[in-house]
Amino acid sequence: MRFGRKSAEPPRMASSTQVAAATDPLADDGSIPLIDVQGQGFDLLRSIDLGHSLWRPNGATDLDQLSSRQIVVVAAYSAEDIESSRPLMQRFMTIVLAMGLGPQYGSRALTLGAVGYVDAGTDEGAIRGVFSDAVARVRIRRLREAAA
Repeated sequence: MRFGRKSAEPPRMASSTQVAAATDPLADDGSIPLIDVQGQGFDLLRSIDLGHSLWRPNGATDLDQLSSRQIVVVAAYSAEDIESSRPLMQRFMTIVLAMGLGPQYGSRALTLGAVGYVDAGTDEGAIRGVFSDAVARVRIRRLREAAA
């Protein structure tokens, strides 16, 4: 029996898709942007212990650096706010916080691409539960996308 050295495999170069995936910004569920023109939705969610920190972007440029897999919350004060948030819903995993609209606009928001709809008129426990369910759906969707 003779022992010898094996020739080393040449180092593999990362493909361009692997490099691009490594440079994409990562989604951060611990720090979720909340787009809220009036600020009442931000105050409401801040007073409820959601288990996530929320921050209000100053402008669209703050969202440019975010991953498309990022959760974003939009406070909607009218049906038009939901309609105008459609581009955002198509770009990010968006949860709509309905401020005074009631539950009837939930199906419209989901049809436009939102991953969740939370009616601010419900009690804090229900808001917390619906928000947690939406975050869980986002995480499941990310796992499915990664597996595909």
